[in-house]
Amino acid sequence: MSSVDVTELSPEQLIELIVAAKRALYPDARVVDGKLECSQCKEQGIPALVEDGMTVTHDLVAISPSGLKARGWDGSSSQVSEEGEMLLLECPHCFQWHRIPEDLDVEWL
Repeated sequence: MSSVDVTELSPEQLIELIVAAKRALYPDARVVDGKLECSQCKEQGIPALVEDGMTVTHDLVAISPSGLKARGWDGSSSQVSEEGEMLLLECPHCFQWHRIPEDLDVEWL
């Protein structure tokens, strides 16, 4: 594996690199029968709703293939808070983080 000298990258290039790395680290969530099916351990379970970039917990009320319902801090109508970078679903078995697909609706209660 070759290394990258990040000191030679512009701020924009660094952001692009971080976004690409997070896409590789956090696969898209797959929801089956109201549970997260983990891409790593293949187990199904009720995930934790976590926020990358800060230590914030959110109460996941319901999960389905069409959307999530949650209680907790509502930073905005998007999936990004003012301090955290993105909401993720965490496998209850192996703690793998999964991106919430863009077509999955997040409803704050």
